[in-house]
Amino acid sequence: MFVRQRGITLVSFIIVLVIVGFFVYMGMVLGPSYSEYYGVVKSMKSLAAQPDADKQDLGRLQINLQKYFDVGYVDSVQGKDLKLIRNKTQNEVDMNYEVRKPFIYNIDFVIKFDYSIPLGTPDTRE
Repeated sequence: MFVRQRGITLVSFIIVLVIVGFFVYMGMVLGPSYSEYYGVVKSMKSLAAQPDADKQDLGRLQINLQKYFDVGYVDSVQGKDLKLIRNKTQNEVDMNYEVRKPFIYNIDFVIKFDYSIPLGTPDTRE
C-alpha cells in the first residue's frame, strides 16, 4: 500500500511566493500615492466647507489649499494646480493631476487623479 502525498512542491511554493511578492511590491509602490490622494480630497473638502469659499477668487483659494496641503503632507500636487469652474448656480474647484511612480527597471506606473467639489459644501467627514 502506497501513501499518497499531498501539498505543493518547493518549486510551486517559490512560484506562488514570487507572484504574491510582485503584488505586495506593487502595493508598496502605489499605496502612498493613493494615501496622498485621500489627503488631497480631505483638503479640498475642508476648503469647500469654508464659509466664504464661494466668494473668494482663484488666487486666494489656491493659497488656502496650499496651506491645507502643507499640513496634510501632500507633495505630488501644489495649490496652484487648482482650477476654479464658474457655474451659474454654484462655483466648484477641480484638481486634476498625474503621478508617475517608477516600478521595475524602465517600467513606470502613471496614476491619474481627478476630483472636483462645489464650493460652499459642508465638510462631510466620516
